Amino acid sequence: MSEVDEHGRAIKSFNDVHNPRHLSLDSAGRVLVADRYSHRILLLSSELQLQRVLVDSKIQPKLWEPKRLCYNERASELYVLHASNESISQTPFPFVLLSVYKI
Repeated sequence: MSEVDEHGRAIKSFNDVHNPRHLSLDSAGRVLVADRYSHRILLLSSELQLQRVLVDSKIQPKLWEPKRLCYNERASELYVLHASNESISQTPFPFVLLSVYKI
């Protein structure tokens, strides 16, 4: 994941992600990242340095392959659209869940 200049050259990058699916920014320019295959949500500084893991599947087992983010900064709530890791034999498709986390 990189920020590039007008010539397409990387000026900042963060590489410890596995299929980042969606990004959201806060008013300070920090980046929230849905890291799909690592099953986690990351908070990066405006310089793309890891500040902390906000949510991951070790802490929240139902968080699986996060796909979309929406950050409500005023309420300090992060809305995450993700799959479920619970298998249901009646359907070949994973359920899609919306989870809300206070951050």
